Amino acid sequence: MNQSLIEVHDLRLGYTRKRVIDGLSVSLRRGEWAVIAGRNGAGKSTLLRALAGVLLADGGSILRSAEATPEKIGFISDRFSLFEDWTVTRAIGFHCRAFGIGSFDDGLLRRVGIAGKTRIHDLSAGERAIVHLSLALAQRPSLLLVDEVLHVLDPFVRDLFVGALIEAIAVRQAAVVTVNHVFSEIERLPDRVLVMEAGRFAVDAPPDELRAGMKKVIGREPLPQALPCLFSRADGEYKEYFIHPFQEEMRREHGLDFQDVALGEIIKAFIGGGYERKRMA
Repeated sequence: MNQSLIEVHDLRLGYTRKRVIDGLSVSLRRGEWAVIAGRNGAGKSTLLRALAGVLLADGGSILRSAEATPEKIGFISDRFSLFEDWTVTRAIGFHCRAFGIGSFDDGLLRRVGIAGKTRIHDLSAGERAIVHLSLALAQRPSLLLVDEVLHVLDPFVRDLFVGALIEAIAVRQAAVVTVNHVFSEIERLPDRVLVMEAGRFAVDAPPDELRAGMKKVIGREPLPQALPCLFSRADGEYKEYFIHPFQEEMRREHGLDFQDVALGEIIKAFIGGGYERKRMA
């Protein structure tokens, strides 16, 4: 479970004059589900492409274990643009030849009624996602990288997609890394949440640790200055204050109603706090 598949050290990567990833370090381990979140342009998709070997770093290093060779890394882009003019059957054949795959499991395709003669560009976004996932799973990957896909899927396809990721973790101890903005469907699934800010990870922690470390106060009056407010937002005449880092003695000291916060709200607070710091810089 704790064996590292990929070690990233001081990664730096940009486009033309813009530095997107700047000094990022992270380790990805077998059998874990890691979720990456962050504001638009934070570098999430760029990082996944670098991990997949699609982009080359400007500096730093990405060290892959013997289990994380290119043919054992499945990458599902949010663009769904692979094999646009091909039929599903032709795409499967090409993928299997390219990766040396002897047999292809079309079970997910049959579940959503995707015929082999259908052209990729005629498929819905959900159907394309299932095709791409099936291709990636055929590689029997040790690492699955999924970029902002889940939020565009209907509930039935999303359940199939998530179920296949869970099976990959359970059966093969694969590591799964997803980029997400919507957390309601996977609130209890991630082992680890990482929030990107300014090309690095500002947060890297298990969900339970994040829930324990952040609470919310709702009220009309300003907060005591001693409380660390990460982010606040107005809701009518009331205001929501997100307290981080939270400590239990704050309940006794301030006598406020510190409420638990769902994972999605925690991520929004971290991202919102990042925007506020950017405005004040």
